[in-house]
Amino acid sequence: MKKLALTIVILSLVFASVSFGAQTPFLKYPTVVTSAGQSSEAEILTYVCDEMGIKYDYCDILSEKEFAAGVGLGGAKSGPGKHVTVTSSQAKGTKYESLWLVLGASLKGMGASGLSVEDEVSRLKKLINYAKDKKITLIALAIGGEIRRGLPGSLNEQIIDAVAPFCDVIITTKDTNKDGKFTQLAKSKNLKFIEIDSQESLLELIPEIFIAAK
Repeated sequence: MKKLALTIVILSLVFASVSFGAQTPFLKYPTVVTSAGQSSEAEILTYVCDEMGIKYDYCDILSEKEFAAGVGLGGAKSGPGKHVTVTSSQAKGTKYESLWLVLGASLKGMGASGLSVEDEVSRLKKLINYAKDKKITLIALAIGGEIRRGLPGSLNEQIIDAVAPFCDVIITTKDTNKDGKFTQLAKSKNLKFIEIDSQESLLELIPEIFIAAK
């Protein structure tokens, strides 16, 4: 949490100086956010959404049932190892149009949520399969920097490989993509790819890529 608090301070201080090229909006509401690996990066995304007035629902250990329940997550509540936030403005039960999978593996985070690596990968695969079946846009967000990468077969790479190739969009920071893995993956799978300078760039990017809600 100390790392997240520091990041929030940095985001607030540099917002006025961040410059990001305009993007054509392509994401639809309602949208839902979950962690892919139980690191703290998902909290950075939700903070940015809050700052920029982006409405969303969030559950760090989102289940297929909660995802399928639509806006409101079927009444899901926070509890030990589980964090839920609902801010979407659409009626409860409205089908989600986009799902954010924020990449970053943390054994401590998974342990706190009572998940093994296998459990987490299985959960993510179920969400991906449901989204594909219902034509819900999947966004892989990788903003954790070099610390959220590793050698082939490492925990972080397992999560990346289980999620990113099956998404429709990959958004990453330059320091997370130093080896070009996400660039190559997006090219090979014909995925929409956006590389931003740093986490701070999300403050301008996120509002630009959502189609205004009717």
